Amino acid sequence: MGSKYPPSMRRCLPLWTLVLEAALIVIFFFFTSYDTSSQDPKKLAGTFRVLQDVTIMVALGFGFLNSSLRRYGWSSVAFNLFLLALGVQWAVLMDGFLEQSFRKKVVIKLSSIKLATMSAMSVLISAGAVLGKANLLQLTLMALVEVTVFVTMRMIDRQYLSASFNHVLGIHDTCGVHYTFGLPGLLGGIAYILLIIYEVSWIKKSVISYQLFIGAGTLSLAMASGLIAGVLTGLVLNLKICKAPHAAKYFDDQAFWEFPHLAIGF
Repeated sequence: MGSKYPPSMRRCLPLWTLVLEAALIVIFFFFTSYDTSSQDPKKLAGTFRVLQDVTIMVALGFGFLNSSLRRYGWSSVAFNLFLLALGVQWAVLMDGFLEQSFRKKVVIKLSSIKLATMSAMSVLISAGAVLGKANLLQLTLMALVEVTVFVTMRMIDRQYLSASFNHVLGIHDTCGVHYTFGLPGLLGGIAYILLIIYEVSWIKKSVISYQLFIGAGTLSLAMASGLIAGVLTGLVLNLKICKAPHAAKYFDDQAFWEFPHLAIGF
């Protein structure tokens, strides 16, 4: 039985993605170089193991997440892996171009590939919401835009917001959770409300006004719940019975693990 879909969908989309990949190869050829500096072999091996674990987690965890879909198993796996490869390449370039130390070429390191893989993970999370209802072109454009915004937000927030959180507000953030997940979610909720307001001014329908009310209420409820739960959790964790570690023991593995190579006389 022949396919009911137009031939252009099978012909144009693969050709378009091949052209995009060829353009990325050209950019990598002229604007990137590999890190050739001498490094500690042990440190390099440790970075490689972390990169390997992150890649396996993303590729197997998110790449095959929707493989059980009855009529979309092949496409879900193929598109997710394609978005992962594309997102990593684009994130490496964006990270390098936005770095303050960027001169003429982006220096590719194992650490930069690891960071790019984590950036591409955001695309696979978003793709899980629209997979099956978006074609490859739409997913590709979503990946390029989302990685660009994600990397830019991480750069801006890591340089400015982390200092604001730590020094001004006194909020510690080890992994950058506030500006990686919290702030984009808050900005997304505000943008959603602004778009509804814009639509109300043009359409003036009661249904749209009701959606505006629901959107504002949902955002307010989410912020209030997060603040209340955070304050209560912080109060509980600061109780003396919890025996929080002393400041001198922060980020110290030896409180929970034994390391023979750190023993005296080793």
